[in-house]
Amino acid sequence: MKLMKSIPTIFMVCLSLAIHAVASPTKDANSTPPPPPPAVEPGDTEEHLTEKEKKNPFNLLVFGGGYSPSGNQVSLESNVKYFRRIRVSMGLGEAAMKTYFADGKSKDRDLQFFDPSFQVPEINLIMAELLGSSRGIANQYRDNDLQADDSSSIGAIDKWIGMRTKQGGKQTNLIYFTGHGGKGDKKTPHNTTAYLWNNSRLKVSDLVKKLDKLPKEQPCIFVMVQCYSGGFANVIFKEGDPKKGLSDHPRAGFFATVKDRVAAGCTPDIREKNYFEYSTRFWEGLCGESRVGKKTTKPDLNKDGKTSLAEAHAYVVLRSDTIDLPIKTSDVFLRHFSTLTPPKESAKDSNKTNSTPPPTNANKEKLANSKTNITKQKSTACNPNELFCSVSDHLKALLKGTGKESRFVINGLSRRLNLTLPNRHEEAKKLIESLKKERSALSEQKKKHDEERGKIKKVLSLELRKKWPELRSSYHPTVLKLYRKPQSIEVMKIVDNNNSWSRYKSLTEKSKGVEKERFLIEKKEVLAMRLIRELETVVLVKNLALVNPPHVVGSYEKLKALENTIFPTLPVKKRN
Repeated sequence: MKLMKSIPTIFMVCLSLAIHAVASPTKDANSTPPPPPPAVEPGDTEEHLTEKEKKNPFNLLVFGGGYSPSGNQVSLESNVKYFRRIRVSMGLGEAAMKTYFADGKSKDRDLQFFDPSFQVPEINLIMAELLGSSRGIANQYRDNDLQADDSSSIGAIDKWIGMRTKQGGKQTNLIYFTGHGGKGDKKTPHNTTAYLWNNSRLKVSDLVKKLDKLPKEQPCIFVMVQCYSGGFANVIFKEGDPKKGLSDHPRAGFFATVKDRVAAGCTPDIREKNYFEYSTRFWEGLCGESRVGKKTTKPDLNKDGKTSLAEAHAYVVLRSDTIDLPIKTSDVFLRHFSTLTPPKESAKDSNKTNSTPPPTNANKEKLANSKTNITKQKSTACNPNELFCSVSDHLKALLKGTGKESRFVINGLSRRLNLTLPNRHEEAKKLIESLKKERSALSEQKKKHDEERGKIKKVLSLELRKKWPELRSSYHPTVLKLYRKPQSIEVMKIVDNNNSWSRYKSLTEKSKGVEKERFLIEKKEVLAMRLIRELETVVLVKNLALVNPPHVVGSYEKLKALENTIFPTLPVKKRN
């Protein structure tokens, strides 16, 4: 009976094996294996550009966010929203755009935010402050609502580059990164990092290798706001390394700060009025509207009725009240190819004061041409009795023939800082020295508050651990009960004995107040640093042709032209 029931099953198995044998014949020893499936190149599955997108001279890539939920602040999401909102008014409404942000389309809670209306119970603050850390205790998390095309990842960037390569054309790629960044190492300090989701890292050198795959007919313009973002200004060089010469690909960019400084801007605070990072001012300068909807006057320094990217950058340098030292690609170009100090053989006054040491061996080739160029370029000197310009020259002489952006920045910063002396560079340096002393005195004052606070913390934490030895384990059942009444009341009585906890909180507020005052002085110091950099830039521009052959000067002019890019003009709506 069992055998009869098994016959249908055996028959079906045999039939299945027979069919498989026919479909998959035994391989002959000499047979050629079937070819592998064709590799899918990045971008093969991407959509084609629409006719409107093809007509727009720009193609947009916006990427960034944090490296993890704890580093993915709501201000980064808000930066993307602000850009999306004003892109139409900048003439980019019909440009193709991809957004790669944080964890992409995942529904996980990847975004950190702080709502001032959210109240942390006093007992939680006490336990955190005295036994651990209260950092981030009031932060909350939610999923980002950007509906991004993908996560901020190496794979997504590769996909975009593949797509743009396949699409071809001569559109300019506008690449906006709003996220976090890291330093370069000691050997290659210019090779800084942009952090992507899941703690991935994108170094300058890695990005340049990827960008080299793009057609040379597609210029790239960058706006990057992360800490140490200035390292990415080296995208103008081969492999992102100044020692290897200029890249054949046209690239330019604007960056929140130099390669060795942190940048302002990342905050979990949901209040947009508290956002003061680089791109806030940059986009504001281009669209004439702040991120909170306030109308502003766009900078039109050459009075042509339009605002270039370089003009928007100058607007940021003057108006931004942050710790940033904004730079652009031409600044890095000049500091590599030009000099603040004349070659020894061409310096008439060996005692003339200069702010930098003589050029290094890297400049030998360009200095070899100095004698020939000097005779041709004497008219660029600030002082007719000298061959080279110097930062110590009279301000009027320095500004003669200078670009409108530099004049705008130098005159504007001088007014903000109340500087009036002819040697503006030296005056700014002295101001910085004075401000550093003020900051140092405030730091000492803050240190006293923090030291007293530390002593109180040590005493109170010992009292708590003495009363509840279970606090050695944060998850002990007895410890968890301390957060609820009546035990929480007992905890609060112990810590506020002799008003200790009240004193601790008072010292915390005093320390914050001193730090706020110190920070205001630091921002004023940064304004003076920006002024010094701009004065040095003016000198470097004037001296460039004196120490370089014509093709280097030509490369600089091409770079400046790309930095002076103007977004498409919106058509004027006809009234009925």
